[in-house]
Amino acid sequence: MRLYKKEQIYSFLKNTILSMGVAILISIVAHVLIDKDKIRIDFLEIGLSAVKIFFSILPMVFLKQKNFIFKDGPLKATALVFYYLILVPIINFSLNINENESSLKYFFYFLSFINILLLIACHVIILKYVFADFFRRRRKVVPKDVIVVITTYITIAISFGLLYTVLSLFSSTPVFNGITQDLPQIEFYFKHIYFSFITITTVGYGDVYPLTMLAQFLVVVEIITGIVLTNVILGLVIGSGILSSKD
Repeated sequence: MRLYKKEQIYSFLKNTILSMGVAILISIVAHVLIDKDKIRIDFLEIGLSAVKIFFSILPMVFLKQKNFIFKDGPLKATALVFYYLILVPIINFSLNINENESSLKYFFYFLSFINILLLIACHVIILKYVFADFFRRRRKVVPKDVIVVITTYITIAISFGLLYTVLSLFSSTPVFNGITQDLPQIEFYFKHIYFSFITITTVGYGDVYPLTMLAQFLVVVEIITGIVLTNVILGLVIGSGILSSKD
């Protein structure tokens, strides 16, 4: 059964094009008016800023479409989490825009704040579906819950990796042994994601480990979260008998 109609696709495309136009307009206005002391207008910088703005506001366009591609709920929230934690960082690192020196610095900060709120909201939706509804028996366990649990496990690992990345970026001293700020940006981000996955799976190779108390505390939280997800929630799903049901 299709979750969307032609009208929804047209509406999404129209809003996407509108968002692209708004992003270009904001970028042009900011660079022309705020950077009016510059002798020459840097069209490349205007274009890169517009791309960054567009990909920051695109999730809001996606959220506006009800039941578009995915039904509103954990799957849609999971898709947005992957978008925020994988695609957006790669785009931002690839564009290589120095936000502190950009004329749109405060606007970028505002967009980041909004996106962080949306990311937190998506996690709340997913965790509520996985934890609260299971324990309170508000619904029956269904086969797709196995997929939701697995994707929740992955998104939480990536989220902690992003959090570790932020800690390292805003710290004047190394936060993790084996990760230095002189690494290329994509590798710097991936190393934190890698450390997060070996942490949540309790593998712990020892090549990367936390050096600060805050990082160590977050590692403990992530380990506990991973244990709860794998042992308790997945146990409830398997114990429900849906995997062996012949109906």
